[in-house]
Amino acid sequence: MLHAKWLDSYQDLLTHVGIIALVAALLAVLIRLIGLRLIHKSTGRAGPFREALYRSAHSPLLALIMLCAAYLIGRLINGQIHTSVLSQVLDPSLHVGILVVLAWAGWNLIEIYPLIRHPHGHGVDPMIYDLGGKVARLGLLAIIGLMILRTLHFPIDSLLTVGGVAGIAIGFAAQGLVSNLFGAVVIYLNQPFKIGEWIVLPSMNISGTVEQIGWWSTRLRGFDTYPYYVPNHVFNTSVVETPPRMQARRIEQTLPVRYSDVERLPAILAELRAYIGNHSGIDHSQSQMVYFTNYGTHSLDILLYCFAATVQWAESLAIQEDVLLNASRIIKRHGGQLALPVTRVQMQMTPPEEGADGQRVATQA
Repeated sequence: MLHAKWLDSYQDLLTHVGIIALVAALLAVLIRLIGLRLIHKSTGRAGPFREALYRSAHSPLLALIMLCAAYLIGRLINGQIHTSVLSQVLDPSLHVGILVVLAWAGWNLIEIYPLIRHPHGHGVDPMIYDLGGKVARLGLLAIIGLMILRTLHFPIDSLLTVGGVAGIAIGFAAQGLVSNLFGAVVIYLNQPFKIGEWIVLPSMNISGTVEQIGWWSTRLRGFDTYPYYVPNHVFNTSVVETPPRMQARRIEQTLPVRYSDVERLPAILAELRAYIGNHSGIDHSQSQMVYFTNYGTHSLDILLYCFAATVQWAESLAIQEDVLLNASRIIKRHGGQLALPVTRVQMQMTPPEEGADGQRVATQA
């Protein structure tokens, strides 16, 4: 009897809750279908932008629908049971929820936007997108945070005053963090390297490919696949080498020739210079030197100095290999040979001691 009476009292409430839940589910399905149709029908330059916009807004829209449904259900319950606590919580919760959903959608759009081939995005440095995205995310969080505090009736003026004093104290205690933050800004503005480039830090004996430039550290991936997290302030005080930005790769080798081939050196040097001067893999706009430079311990040393016309390591090694093999053939063609290290050992026998009478005196060990 009591159960039937309870159902009669809350039958309208349950009916309205069911309707709200059903409408929310239908709206979610409708948004999904509309989004897929827009993506399918999108062509040309606007297609990627529409797809990214849908992907960034899809989940926040579903959250917004559920939030509104929960708000309406809360209103119905409050109208039925008349609780002062629920009435005071509903409106602020709705406002805060909407702000969070907007922040969520904005965050997603900021992350996806650099991946869009926007008509005006061609030729724009990816690091500009990266820096803009970081600044935009920080600004978005700051604005949404202040709006939430204002919605919850926090004294923002007092909070900013306390925050200013606390910021000074934290600044003194966290100078390393501040230096890393400025280091990141300098990297973005000066661009000594970019994401995807291979860099070398000689002072730290670290080299690797730049994977991410964060606010506090930069992540490198070494050739051994180990990750290296380098504080950003290091790049303001240390030398950074960026091999991919070199104009050409250097070839510097010493060719050792036998001392017996000294008369053949002029002809060997002349042909080597002609060979280097006509080699298709050598960058002839750079320095080219082939000179007899030194009387070595076991050889006559010829310096071969030039630059491969490539910045790719494997290609430059192939060019260097070709140059060295042909240099050996040139030396042999003129009757010379490459010198090998030779060690000469001279042994001297000490004559035994003789006595006064000419007899040999045995040495006792």
